[in-house]
Amino acid sequence: MKVTLQQISGGAEEVIIKYKKMTEQIDGIVNYITRQEDKIIAFKDGQQFAIPPQNVIYLESVDGITYLYTKMEVYRTNLSLASVEAMYMEEGYFRCSKSMVINIYRIEKLKSEPGSRIDAMMDNGEHVIISRRYAKELRSILKGD
Repeated sequence: MKVTLQQISGGAEEVIIKYKKMTEQIDGIVNYITRQEDKIIAFKDGQQFAIPPQNVIYLESVDGITYLYTKMEVYRTNLSLASVEAMYMEEGYFRCSKSMVINIYRIEKLKSEPGSRIDAMMDNGEHVIISRRYAKELRSILKGD
């Protein structure tokens, strides 16, 4: 695949993709580019924020409220874990327990735990336990199955 980059001094940035046949790789590139403008609406201290999905480390539901964790901040969002998982599955969002969805691209280290669970250390230093119900699926995703 040939890649051509051209710096411009004015006007709108543009991405042109030329292809003979739509492949999974090209479709992934298109999805990545179009999702960069996508944001998750979140709230903190009475203010509304638009958080890029790639900045989210994990989301957690506590007492019916969904919290969104980034490297430095915790926000509240009106989205359910199921809707976030469905919308951002292609971006690496993965249901790891009944009350949590993680961004697998933000995992720094994995460690097997007793009872077929996995301890995932996220890139913000926090440890998230992948329940045994979801551990097999995570292993399969990481292997590329």
